[in-house]
Amino acid sequence: MRSSVSVILSSPTPDTNMSHPDYDQNAHDHATLLVLVKQIGEEVTAKTYNKIYERIAKVTNLNIIDSIGFERNIKLKYVKDYLVGNNDWGDFQTHRRLFGLVTIGKCSTQVELNEVCRVHESLKVKYTSTLYDSRCIIIGVNDGPNTPSFPTPSNFKSRAIFCASDGELDVLDSEIIEFLSTLFWVLESKRHERCREKIDKVSLLLAPFERRDFVGLDMESRSNRKRSLGRMTKHLGDLCLQAGLTADALTHYQTASDILRSINDWLWLAGALEGQCAASAIIHYPNMCRSSPVKKNSSLPETQPRSSQDGRTSKDVDTCVSETKRVTNLLTPDDIIRYYREAIVHYSKYQNANVIETEACYKAAKLAIQQHAYLQAANFLHSVILINLALNEEEKIERLMSLSELYTKIGFQRKASFYRRLAATRFVSARNPQTNWQQCYNLMLQALSGHKLSLDPADHSPDKLEGWPGLQKQVLQDLVLAATRV
Repeated sequence: MRSSVSVILSSPTPDTNMSHPDYDQNAHDHATLLVLVKQIGEEVTAKTYNKIYERIAKVTNLNIIDSIGFERNIKLKYVKDYLVGNNDWGDFQTHRRLFGLVTIGKCSTQVELNEVCRVHESLKVKYTSTLYDSRCIIIGVNDGPNTPSFPTPSNFKSRAIFCASDGELDVLDSEIIEFLSTLFWVLESKRHERCREKIDKVSLLLAPFERRDFVGLDMESRSNRKRSLGRMTKHLGDLCLQAGLTADALTHYQTASDILRSINDWLWLAGALEGQCAASAIIHYPNMCRSSPVKKNSSLPETQPRSSQDGRTSKDVDTCVSETKRVTNLLTPDDIIRYYREAIVHYSKYQNANVIETEACYKAAKLAIQQHAYLQAANFLHSVILINLALNEEEKIERLMSLSELYTKIGFQRKASFYRRLAATRFVSARNPQTNWQQCYNLMLQALSGHKLSLDPADHSPDKLEGWPGLQKQVLQDLVLAATRV
């Protein structure tokens, strides 16, 4: 115990805060393996990098037969950059862990090759706490298919994929599939290791900001032993969800929720509840990412593939019925929303979890949109504004635009235009080092329709007034000001 305390106290204080939220997340992201695709050096053009990235990112699902002959569906997610601050939250939610690294470099000499290899190894060190495997795509130094012209340096411990040029990438597809399969098998071995741990030997998992809170406490007390067990059970649920075992994940999440609730471990209880929501959403809404915008108070056409009030298509319902026969602890669509609401309330108790709370609000709102519960979605979106986040001007613009987009999807046109106007003002804020009046003007134009305004005289009738005159006057004044400054 003393040695553990001394290690904690002697370690540097970590940055317990995450970066700005990922507004594109949805419930399905909880089941993904995260892979970073990074450019190395300036020799690789943006066009080449994007071409290779898009080719890799096409592999979003992978079907793998496990050791007992069961087919697993593994989901992948790719990012172009990832901060270590987000990676540090991987114990709390494993989908935040960076599992794979793919770098792309271009060189023509031995010296340049050595530099590409050095940078790749330095990136591995940066994410060493969670990284399972990596690949380095090297363009320009090979004598044949995946045959290098120069040897890699002795300190290069990764596997390289050599391509003659960015137009000869045939070898890439099979290599990436093999790499992604490796990530699964490493994850599966980690999951088995966790499952084999004895109950009395389970270590206490911590969120980054909790690290010093448990120094000097009796970890053998009844409550702390239950805390360790509950958190590890929730962690196992995360691993099962990523490994394609959704039914097992639901069982672990339910067990963890019962344990954590009994000791008032609110943060990790919220994580378990959110995990249960994500696993249930994956079963109920396997195609949730393909949702499309709808109009407020409009009746859906008869050709719309909808067969239930909760937004599931007939195919989704059939899939869910078959899954329910072999899955226990599956939440109903209404329960998913209720559990999300409870999780968000618990997240709000922790200032250091404000990014996770924000992302949970977005995920819950998108799920409510999928269920056609637009007022529920609006309530979740309203909660986002109440969360205090330390954001720069660019990040504030991103948040406002994401809110505007979701309000548009649920048919709240004036609310969407309101946030679009706020985003426009941020482009010319005194705190913004890169003032952009053109962007401000463009967004002001886009906000007109939500305020019942149009620049086309044919749309106006002298006998009919629409909208809110005082607000419309202010909007037009802002538009004129932006136009004069462009």
